[in-house]
Amino acid sequence: MGDREPVGLKSIRDAKQNRGRTQSRISPQSLLFVLLAAVTVTIAYFYVAGRNLDANKDKLLQKQRAVQATVGAEWGPLRDKIEKATLDAAAQFKGDFVDSEAGRMEFRTAPGIYLRMRVAEARDSAGLRKAAKSSLRDAFVGCLLRGQPRAKLEADGGGLFPDQPWNMRQAYTATRILTDDWVSEVKASDDDLRLRVFQQQYDQAIRDEIPVAIEMLKKAQFFLLVLDEDAAAARDAADGGPIDEQALQLVPHETRVHLVNLRTGAEMLRLKRSGAAAFFMAGENPNVDPQTRAAMQRNVNNCDLANQVTAALEKKAD
Repeated sequence: MGDREPVGLKSIRDAKQNRGRTQSRISPQSLLFVLLAAVTVTIAYFYVAGRNLDANKDKLLQKQRAVQATVGAEWGPLRDKIEKATLDAAAQFKGDFVDSEAGRMEFRTAPGIYLRMRVAEARDSAGLRKAAKSSLRDAFVGCLLRGQPRAKLEADGGGLFPDQPWNMRQAYTATRILTDDWVSEVKASDDDLRLRVFQQQYDQAIRDEIPVAIEMLKKAQFFLLVLDEDAAAARDAADGGPIDEQALQLVPHETRVHLVNLRTGAEMLRLKRSGAAAFFMAGENPNVDPQTRAAMQRNVNNCDLANQVTAALEKKAD
C-alpha cells in the first residue's frame, strides 16, 4: 500500500503550517518593544512608589517636628540637667553632704525621677542612655519612699515599688521619637514596610508614652540618683560574666546616693554607703530556688542602704 494522503484540504494544512512558523518567529523589533515597555512600566512604578514613600516620610516627620517643638522644648533642658548631674557625680565623689532642707523636704511623697546605674557606665551621655534602658525601680526605692498610695511591681518578683518616682528609662523610652537617631532612621527608610514600623512607633508614643512624659515634665520635683561602684566580690556573683547591677546588688559595695532639687538645680543630698544585710528563711519549708534567694538578698541589701540614707536625713532634720 502507498502512503495515504492526510485527511483534509491541502490549502488548509498549508495555512496552519505557515501560521505556526510565523507565530514561532518573533521579530527583534517586537522583542525590543516588549522589553522597553516592561522597563518603562517598572521605572514608572518605582518612581511613583518612591514619590509616595517620600511624601509619607515628610508627613511623619512633620508631625514629629510639631511634638519636638512642644514636648521636646521642655524635655531637652531637663534631660541635659539630669545627664550633667549624673556624669558629674560619677566623675568624682565630693564627700558626704546633707542640706538642712533635705531632712525637711517631703520628696518621699512627691513626684520625681529615679536612675540607678554603675559608676563605670556613666562616662558619657551615650553610655548613660544605654545603661538607663535596663534601669529599674528596686527595693532601694521601695524602702526609701515608703508611704506612697500606689504601688507597682517592677523588679525581682518579690517587692512592691511605688509608681513614683518615674524611672529615667521611662523618660528615654517615651521621648525616643524626639531623638536625632530616630529622625535619621525614618529618613533612611527605603520601603513602605519599614516606614510603617516608624509610624507605629510614633502612634504608640503619642497614645501611651508622650502623655507620661508631659506629666513627668510638669510634676517632677527631684532627681534621685544611685551610682554603684564595682566590687571584686561581684565578679563571683556574675558567674564569670561582666559585672552588672544584678551582681553588684548581691554583695556589699560602695554606693553613691544623690538627691537633686529639679526646681532649683541644687544638690540636696550626697552620701556614700554600703548596703549589706542578712535574712533567714522561716516556716516548714525554708528551701527556695537560687533565683528567688538572690532576689531576696538584693532586696534586703537595698533596704539596708535605704535605711542608712533615711537615718542621715532624719539626723539632719533634728
